[in-house]
Amino acid sequence: MKNALTVTLLLSSALLLVPTSSAWACATCACGDPTLMAMGTEQPFAGRLRLSSTVRGWGHTVGTEGVDALRLREARMDLAVAYAPRPWLFLQATLPLQAREVRHVSLARDRGWGLGDVEVAAKVFLFQDKAFSADHLFSVLGGVKLPTAPVLRGPDGAQLALDSQLGSGSVDPLAGFAYQHFRGSWSFLASATGFLPTRGIQGFRAGASLRTTLAAQYQPSARWALRLGFDSRLEAPADSEGERHEHTGGFIGYASPDVIFSPGMDVVVAAGVRVPFINQLRGRVVPTPIAMLSVAYDL
Repeated sequence: MKNALTVTLLLSSALLLVPTSSAWACATCACGDPTLMAMGTEQPFAGRLRLSSTVRGWGHTVGTEGVDALRLREARMDLAVAYAPRPWLFLQATLPLQAREVRHVSLARDRGWGLGDVEVAAKVFLFQDKAFSADHLFSVLGGVKLPTAPVLRGPDGAQLALDSQLGSGSVDPLAGFAYQHFRGSWSFLASATGFLPTRGIQGFRAGASLRTTLAAQYQPSARWALRLGFDSRLEAPADSEGERHEHTGGFIGYASPDVIFSPGMDVVVAAGVRVPFINQLRGRVVPTPIAMLSVAYDL
């Protein structure tokens, strides 16, 4: 687990060394807006190609300590690419690399690492008040999560428990919308995305969910910005062949402060944390804060 985390951090850090002098064009000049934006919230222009690497560390404990508790810890790196063949269309793909450890109440441990479930999506900008340096953007998103993660097995060849798997083995469609407003040194984002999972490995089906983000960003200079957001997830209970899982479903809200920095032209670095402060999850689920570091580079 520690070795895998070290590798992902090194790979992410290596993106910081990508030379910016070879960039084809300045993304800020092409879209007319100097706002530093994380991956997935950028303004569009035809031909925009953006690469990113996002590293997250997170975990949770499910159940009662000393009785049936299960502790999960994961380090994950998402490698993403977004391309705009038209000024109103972004095509996106995300490849996750994961390292996961699960400790059972018996103190037995399951460890696994490898490719997770790939996600592909298309974002269509339906409204933009100006073709250059827009103040208002409205977009819709449609996509699907694909079952690309391998099924992990123990030394005896038996499949590991669901919590130890890196993917769900299901094809999960998703759809959503986003509104962005730019006003001087300030920018604002409101988005909502719904997921409708299908049944996957071991007959498991995650509950349908709605994930939302409300965020405000203040950028006092061309090099750095501060962002404060509220992220939430509302989820129906999961089931296996119709039998409901006890510690699944409910609502959780995160306070999400970020610092965004640009060390050079067309490079954006973001670091932050997602702190759970509203926990209305069903059963007994205790999540950890989520640490995040990302690097995005416009070619």
